Amino acid sequence: MSIQKNKNQTLDSFLCPASKQSNSTLQNVADFVSEHKFLTNWMDIEYQGWTLPATHEPHDWCGLWKTIGCNRTDLHEKLGKGRLTYVKQFRRSCYRAKCKSCYTNWIARQANVSTRRVEAYFEKLKQRPIHLILAVPESQRSLPVKLLRQRMSHILKIGNIKGGSVVFHPFRFSKTQHRWYASPHFHLVGFGKSSDIKNAFGRYGWYVKEAGERESVFQTFCYLLSHCGVQKGYQAVTWFGSLSYSKLHVEKEPRITKCPLCNGEFEEIYYEEWIHPIIPPDKHFEGAVDGEGWHKVFTGEYEEPKYEYAPTRDLDELLKGLAN
Repeated sequence: MSIQKNKNQTLDSFLCPASKQSNSTLQNVADFVSEHKFLTNWMDIEYQGWTLPATHEPHDWCGLWKTIGCNRTDLHEKLGKGRLTYVKQFRRSCYRAKCKSCYTNWIARQANVSTRRVEAYFEKLKQRPIHLILAVPESQRSLPVKLLRQRMSHILKIGNIKGGSVVFHPFRFSKTQHRWYASPHFHLVGFGKSSDIKNAFGRYGWYVKEAGERESVFQTFCYLLSHCGVQKGYQAVTWFGSLSYSKLHVEKEPRITKCPLCNGEFEEIYYEEWIHPIIPPDKHFEGAVDGEGWHKVFTGEYEEPKYEYAPTRDLDELLKGLAN
């Protein structure tokens, strides 16, 4: 993770929200996963119930295009907005880490939330976050992950780490054998002195390594999540110390569920004319268009899947770039 060298400059570019990051980051993640899945044991490797992301089949609706919006053209016209329909067009996502189709959406959401949390604490402390790899010695690799986490937490306290996030990686990749193998380690993105934590880990047989620099906190989280440990019932990113949920409150981003023209609820809509106003019609789009030709979708009663589209504004921008 790089920062500005000029001491008078801020870390704004280093800590900027996900929507301001290059969309190429997510494409790089997809490329990384594709490369490291091809002719490897990515799909089958397992360690104490932990697996890698993108190993399960998607739902039949994952990745399908859907159009929602507000077609209250009469109301919009009365409000002085013009006879317009507000349209949101997107690909549906289950946001599951294990989904082969939606794992990048999951990474985008997790990395965005994590970046905002680190950024919020930086605004208080004005200290650069550190990224360390906390490696378990071979003699302890057979111990339960729960016990390894307890030892890691104890060592973090000794190392005077104020707080941060931890991402568990059960595996490493052998470039020579082109295979993944069990080698549990933890990635720390947090606040403290790397020298203090190094001394603490040395006493317990663990070892610590400063990770290579990346362009941003967001990019760092994207990389870590691309091959992190995944297991049902466990969070991929956990927080401790001053950045724990009980000690640091971060405002949630507003859900994009209402029309900005009239504040009405969105509903599923479709277009029924020869020339579609959104060309091509299978692209991420959000905005007001001519209301002529738009209609509400009427369906019978059905149970809506529990994974519904309601991303935050930053995440929405990321997903647009990924699909285009």
